[in-house]
Amino acid sequence: MQSWMIGVVSGTIFVGWWPVLPSPLVCPVFIAIALVALCWRTVRARVVCGLACGCFLGFAHGTLLLEHRLVDACVGVPLVVTGTISSLPAESRMLNGGLRQQFEFSVRDLLPLSCAGPSKLILSYYGDFKLHPAEEWQFEVKLRKPWGLANPGSFNMQAWFAQRGVAGVGSVRKSSEIRQDPQISNFFVKHHRLRQVISQRITLLDLSPEVLGILRAITVADKAGIDHQLWLLFQQYGINHLLVISGLHIGMIAGVGYLLGGVMQRLFISTGSLSGWLPGVFALILAWLYSAMAGFSLPTQRALCMLSCFVVATLMTRKSSASRNLLMAATAVLIFNPLAAVGSGFWLSFGAVAALLWLGKWQQGMGAIRRLLHTHGFMALVMLPLGALFFGGGSLVSMLANLLMIPLIGLVVVPLALLALLTFSSGWPLENLLWQLAGWPLEQVLPWAKDLSSKRGSLLYLPLTANLPQALAGMVAVGFLMLPARGLLKLLIPILALPLLMPSNTPSKVPTLDTRVTVLDVGQGTAVVVRSGDHVLVYDTGGGNPDGMNMGSMVVLPFLRVQGVNALDTLVISHPDLDHSAGAKDVLSALPVDRLRFGGDALQYGKGRPCIAGEAWRWPGGQIFQFLSPALETTRSSNDGSCVLQIEVGNYHFLLPGDIASERERTLVLYWGKRLNSEWLLAAHHGSKTSSSLAFLKHTRPQAVVISSGYANRFGHPHSSVTKRLQHSNVSLYHTAADGAVEFLIVPGKALKVTAFRESYRRYWM
Repeated sequence: MQSWMIGVVSGTIFVGWWPVLPSPLVCPVFIAIALVALCWRTVRARVVCGLACGCFLGFAHGTLLLEHRLVDACVGVPLVVTGTISSLPAESRMLNGGLRQQFEFSVRDLLPLSCAGPSKLILSYYGDFKLHPAEEWQFEVKLRKPWGLANPGSFNMQAWFAQRGVAGVGSVRKSSEIRQDPQISNFFVKHHRLRQVISQRITLLDLSPEVLGILRAITVADKAGIDHQLWLLFQQYGINHLLVISGLHIGMIAGVGYLLGGVMQRLFISTGSLSGWLPGVFALILAWLYSAMAGFSLPTQRALCMLSCFVVATLMTRKSSASRNLLMAATAVLIFNPLAAVGSGFWLSFGAVAALLWLGKWQQGMGAIRRLLHTHGFMALVMLPLGALFFGGGSLVSMLANLLMIPLIGLVVVPLALLALLTFSSGWPLENLLWQLAGWPLEQVLPWAKDLSSKRGSLLYLPLTANLPQALAGMVAVGFLMLPARGLLKLLIPILALPLLMPSNTPSKVPTLDTRVTVLDVGQGTAVVVRSGDHVLVYDTGGGNPDGMNMGSMVVLPFLRVQGVNALDTLVISHPDLDHSAGAKDVLSALPVDRLRFGGDALQYGKGRPCIAGEAWRWPGGQIFQFLSPALETTRSSNDGSCVLQIEVGNYHFLLPGDIASERERTLVLYWGKRLNSEWLLAAHHGSKTSSSLAFLKHTRPQAVVISSGYANRFGHPHSSVTKRLQHSNVSLYHTAADGAVEFLIVPGKALKVTAFRESYRRYWM
């Protein structure tokens, strides 16, 4: 059985990495291999049988996933959907102050019928009317495929959509909403209504917004109150796992269930064999109830599978090792969700439990305090290679922070919050007092943590990047560190850890003409990185919220960390529009910048100076940078005030025009003439019809053009007239929405090499 499970897990994970799915005709092949393998009773045959079953399972799930996705012809078309709100709506405020509610929607009917197929959508409603889970609604919507940004080092949103089986994403058209049925009709989503009531009750408490956000997150898994800054603060201390109801929280609640079951067992000791079941049954009941409060999110599903396997094996009095139960849990998780392993959560959950089981083998005879310190120290070391692989760094104080916060959250805050829930549902008057007691420790700790972060933030968190082999070597090194062996084995530890501490992408300080120009996929915005040796220029930082989630922190900085960049030679913000400048503050606070140039009013930056036509500089490798616009003008629009930058690398010229319109393009043609000639061009204003005029293209004469705009964006970029004009000009056309990040590699003596991230990192579910 164990051999079969190893095969199932391996086969299912393997299919999740396939770039494309083959023809359905391969299904009989998988079934035939499994049946043939059953004829032998060897370990190898059982592994092969499981491998074929896992491949069949992953293939069948992937085929259904793709069949139910929104088709291209229905993208951006007004559709009418009828169904049920099947999640807790996540509320957030837009930059204009408006309210957005985002929720899962289980589709019953979709019109026109030619677009039918999607069964689960994620919709956004913009308006002040409060939506409630489990209600049936009919909406007129505009949908797009479940798309995501594709860049090295940043979060893969399409993997998140694929794991949840989301078939389309879109927004509700306010003028067409029709409430179909106010009654709770779907039994399986009723618990979301209770979660919403509890979340709204917590927001009324007299506590700070950060504490309210934490209480909502750890009680009903409503992360709407966790802003970007609070998440980064917890990440610095290595305790952001406490903000997600996962295996740790489920384990703590299960422990409470075991204690209660133990008490009941003593009270009913006379019932014989029944008493032996009580601790495990109580643990499972409490864990399931807490998971329901968390909305049965993916982390809680994994935790429940793991806990159920351990508890059921114990209840059945089977002599099963912990590692076997862990394998059984992984098999169950992948059977229920074959794409669970495409996200980092699967590997972090099972990796952490496997590490703890490994550690337990070498802790025999330790005292309680030493065992506690040993465990936290070991897990802090384990998280360094895992954090380097998945998050681009790790906390240097996670051991101390977890020593304090895990007992505080697990033994004080969560029990008090759950008691408050119990009193709330019972109508007892102690509810408000219990909420205040649950929030009081957090009120004391958070100001101290923020103050320390502002003064010593660089000492709390270590930016660290690693690829898969480096992370695995680091994990093995930490595992060897726990072994009692001496001598040669201990010498392997620094050897294995060395690749992790010395990333392969460390920039060279030797001047070179080798240059990489990368247009990042930042959706509806612009961000370009030019790198040669240890010299790096960033042109624009993408869009988003300057004080919250933005492309600077989500895409630009993770990409720079993967490249081993720790300082910028130049940062250019072409103009103040948020789709170009929203991430500037985050980049400036994270990295030292030697030269800052900007277009338009830049009081927000506090340093640097405006870009002026004619300013030029050279890198030691020979790369030449020059601004072609704007000139010393007193009146100009924000877009036409963009910094137009030309980059010369050997015989290649690259032109970054910002958001200039056709009138400014004509001015550049008149002034610069043939100097505009550039083999590579970033399409101005994301491919808007007001830019990329024919005269401008005739003078730039590009061989390749990249359009940086969002997938199915509301502005209609790129405009069809622009794409036709470019196609008639016989240029190679790239689009970040379709190709992901686009990189140009210039090496003297070699042809220019162009790489699209979606081609080099291709998965069937992307």
